[in-house]
Amino acid sequence: MSSQELDEVRSVSRRRAWYKRRDILFIIIFAAVWAGWDGYGRLSGPGRMTDTLTAALDKNPKNLILLVQANFPPERFHSNVYNELGIQRGTKNDTTLLARVRPEDVRWLSRQLWITNIDLAPDGGRSFLK
Repeated sequence: MSSQELDEVRSVSRRRAWYKRRDILFIIIFAAVWAGWDGYGRLSGPGRMTDTLTAALDKNPKNLILLVQANFPPERFHSNVYNELGIQRGTKNDTTLLARVRPEDVRWLSRQLWITNIDLAPDGGRSFLK
């Protein structure tokens, strides 16, 4: 039999269902993981900010001076993130003093999984630096 005859004998194959395609499944799984990660951050983020910080954010300041506490001492990646958001003035154990942080960056930072607490720095952070 020639290949043309084989083609005529074979049944017309149906298109694969969308849920059997690997590329579609990858996109769906990736979107679900992304939505879960972002949703968790948006739900748990406000709980990581103290009441004094929330009250200060309601006043809509231009910049803030913060004490950011993480699950662990910041490594190079975390310090780079801090430096993109403001000026990193110092670190003690797992707490970092950040200056000149914009309010929208505070909200973004609160959504990060590795952040446990964000508070306004008392007396502009002077006591933290001593």
